[in-house]
Amino acid sequence: MKKLTALVLSVLMMFSLVACSENPSSQTGTNDNSQVTENAETDLWADAIYTEDTEVGQGANTVAITVVAEEKSIVITLKTDETNLGQALRKSGFVQGSDGDYGLYISHVNGIKAVYEEDGAYWSFLDGEGNYMSTGVDGIELTGNDAYQLAYTPA
Repeated sequence: MKKLTALVLSVLMMFSLVACSENPSSQTGTNDNSQVTENAETDLWADAIYTEDTEVGQGANTVAITVVAEEKSIVITLKTDETNLGQALRKSGFVQGSDGDYGLYISHVNGIKAVYEEDGAYWSFLDGEGNYMSTGVDGIELTGNDAYQLAYTPA
């Protein structure tokens, strides 16, 4: 009798443990941040002009612009006859913005929007090594074979 009671209790305990265990696929409202991050990245790149490394333009100067947003980055190689980076970016078509007190205020890179006043994000201007530049894009004279980064930066 004791063995039968112990067996029945063991089986009931196993059923209760299985019933109380978490099943992430059946829960709603979980804190699974990986799904949120994946959707945010997908949405961020949804309007992108280029999604892979590409070359645009023609000219004597070559500028490699690494576009970094979320976990993804691509290199857009810009060929231009412009001697100023700001002018080259304006004419390239993959960067948009407005002229401000400190030169070109970049609002869109490769179709991806970052306007601090609207979405709390901005485009950081970095050198090819990932260091912040002390000047804007209008303060850069091209030397023929340059490399810079434009990084989507949430505040």
